[in-house]
Amino acid sequence: TTKYPPSLIIYDLKTDNLLRKYVFPEDQVKQDSGFANIAVEDTDCDKTYAYAGDLGKPAIVVYSWEKNDSWRITHHYFNPDPLACDFSVKGHNFSWTDAIFGLGLSAPNADNFSTLYFHPMASYNEFSVSTEYLRNQTVADDNFDAFKLLGSRGPNAQSSVSFVDRKTGVLFYSLVNLNAVACWRTSNNKYLMKNQGRIYMNEETMVYPTDIKVDYEDNLWILSNRLPIWMYGKLDLNEVNFRVFSAPVVHAISHTACDITPRSDILEKFVNKAKNITKDIVAKVKPNSSTATKPITVLLTLSCLVRFLAT
Repeated sequence: TTKYPPSLIIYDLKTDNLLRKYVFPEDQVKQDSGFANIAVEDTDCDKTYAYAGDLGKPAIVVYSWEKNDSWRITHHYFNPDPLACDFSVKGHNFSWTDAIFGLGLSAPNADNFSTLYFHPMASYNEFSVSTEYLRNQTVADDNFDAFKLLGSRGPNAQSSVSFVDRKTGVLFYSLVNLNAVACWRTSNNKYLMKNQGRIYMNEETMVYPTDIKVDYEDNLWILSNRLPIWMYGKLDLNEVNFRVFSAPVVHAISHTACDITPRSDILEKFVNKAKNITKDIVAKVKPNSSTATKPITVLLTLSCLVRFLAT
């Protein structure tokens, strides 16, 4: 039963004043519509756009602050994949047909358009489209091929929420079947499994990650809430069922495929570590000798490091 129609409610966070309430028009809300996530493109305040994903009746409702108007865009990439509708969370097996769910906006390009990364929840694939084609319904309808398939997350890797850290360009997304949160660096041209990293995975604490955001101080925030257990079983009140996780983005992606640390910095760290190890070995073998090492020892160590980095 719907008591109130879907609406966008915009507040001034400095004063808590309600600036505007926009009710979605009736023709943009279908019988099975459900709006679970929204992405906001707000680098230019007057030209702010909001993109709301309809997981029940696959579509994106686009709202323009400047025009105070909205329109509905459809595409077959928004639909659930019938081969990815089976889920298993904490011993509960169920089937969901949720359509477009994860929405993540990149930083704007030179033309002031962003890339919207999106995926249905019942899907293994990731897609993208430039907001240039979303800001006008006619343009979107006339440019069907503007929507791109990026690649697959692999088997059992359905994802709900997602978010792009615009500073690092890293796309974060949940893996609901795997009790994990993963990442992909959007500057990488290939969306392959080997280019995707797991930043956190835990069978107890990360059951059903349900929201992901990056704040203005470069911190990653993740919520988990065990929703499937509540729906298909019963929450144990003696356990912690709701959790909030936080970590600096650079720490979260460190030593993953999304790491943005320059390779030269990594090599320098290994070289310095190798030199210290070599000095320790020499000191143990020849306690009374100086810590200077023979060139061939350092060269052999560096050679091993180079081979290690190459793998």
